[in-house]
Amino acid sequence: MPPEAPVEVVPELLTLARVNAFEPLAPGTKFIIENTPPAEVKSRIFNRTFAILAAVSAAATVADVELTANCLKTSVNCHEANPLWGKDPSRARLYGVNVPIYAGEMMLSRVLRRKERKAWMMPLASLTGIHAVGAASNLWAR
Repeated sequence: MPPEAPVEVVPELLTLARVNAFEPLAPGTKFIIENTPPAEVKSRIFNRTFAILAAVSAAATVADVELTANCLKTSVNCHEANPLWGKDPSRARLYGVNVPIYAGEMMLSRVLRRKERKAWMMPLASLTGIHAVGAASNLWAR
């Protein structure tokens, strides 16, 4: 085995500070840059898209409930087809069942969004579609 070459110690290298490139330094400090990116920022759960979809879903729910209540009061041909509400539900019963369903859909969307699932908007979109069809059928039944 050949003898190992002597290691030359360079004093300047021993005094270099090892720092992160994203931290502020004092002027004149010698450093070696570590290219470590900043910690990944998670996307916010409640952003503009979520707020718009939640607002549209809430508006469709309110429109369906109000049009159903109005149709039940004013039209003889109008009756509720959903067995959760009964044949002639009151406005309080309609809201009493719809608000928890809406809250559950919001929570499901929030959980799916937190888990970074791409299908997070499906619960709110489906609820919006169901209530839009219900509101349209109430207008048609008059």
